[in-house]
Amino acid sequence: MDLFDVQKSRPDIFQQFSLEDTLFLYYSCPQRDKILHLYAKHTQFNFTISGKRIFHHGKKTWVSNPNKGLLVKKCAFLQELPPDYEGWDVMVFYLKDDYLRSIFDEFRPFLNLNDLPEPNVEMLETFAMDNQIRMGYQSLLPYFGTNKKLPHSILESKFKELLYNIFAHPENKHILAYIIRIVDRYQTPIWEVMEANYMYDLKIQDFANISNRSLSTFKRDFIAYYKISPGKWITERRLKRAKALLETTSKSVSEVVFESGFNNASHFSRIFKERFHLSPSEAQKR
Repeated sequence: MDLFDVQKSRPDIFQQFSLEDTLFLYYSCPQRDKILHLYAKHTQFNFTISGKRIFHHGKKTWVSNPNKGLLVKKCAFLQELPPDYEGWDVMVFYLKDDYLRSIFDEFRPFLNLNDLPEPNVEMLETFAMDNQIRMGYQSLLPYFGTNKKLPHSILESKFKELLYNIFAHPENKHILAYIIRIVDRYQTPIWEVMEANYMYDLKIQDFANISNRSLSTFKRDFIAYYKISPGKWITERRLKRAKALLETTSKSVSEVVFESGFNNASHFSRIFKERFHLSPSEAQKR
């Protein structure tokens, strides 16, 4: 599920306004399913107001926290309801790369860029907050859910101040390292994108979006690296993951289908048997 497009298309559920190449959201999460496959094609800054959600990517887990912000990079991930089904009030900012570049160029002379770490390979990262940062995003709350028009300059000045305070916080050098990658137009290697995201229910266009490539460029780079079409590689990789899960864990077939990126159990069973000459249930018994 493309989170950006879904949320932008439902202002009745996700209170929102746009500014330049950004989308501001404030909402109570309507999630009802225990766990959801989601993906983000733009960088997100998330601020939990109350409640929580659990996020998974690969073997890592994060829990939303009012005391920490959450940076969600371009990636697919799982969003899970906590065991107590606690609600989640959250403010989310989607930032497109060009806007991040322009903002960073404005901030660059005032930021300490010495001794930055190597950019983290994790697709989600928490960042530190202080009273200035907290007051910054809270000052935007009154603008949601109102039809009153405001000059963009007022909203932009508030938002720029918020971003600057995040970047300038001494414990957020890892965030700066990631932003500089965007500013330098660093292109994530195809293999890194695929190995981190193949197990999620994504379309080829979604992988292209995450890799920051056009669809045609993505396909060209993919074939140059893997010597096979994206569709065939993804199916084979997902089937191998499913077989390993069936043979080495106690997960049910339906759980394995979900965790391997398939969205149709009967289709999965058919192509699994074609590939391995045994049914999923037989592989599980073995």
